[in-house]
Amino acid sequence: MTLLHYLKETPTKELNRALNSNKEYLFFNISAFNIGISIFIKCTNIYKDINQNNWNGYDFWLENDNTTNYYIQQELNNRKK
Repeated sequence: MTLLHYLKETPTKELNRALNSNKEYLFFNISAFNIGISIFIKCTNIYKDINQNNWNGYDFWLENDNTTNYYIQQELNNRKK
């Protein structure tokens, strides 16, 4: 899946929190179930490498920059239509 797919699945509350955050990084904590996925965005200034032994194959880090904010804003705009 791409970033745009994950943003479409992320709850509006999480996207708004990430968009308004002044933290440097966004950690997408993704849990996959047989009925769907749950996405929580952690906003932080501390980057930590993901332990490859425990990685679920979905979680990822993003830098909270203008490009990330642009895509989040676009997804929020699409939800208003």
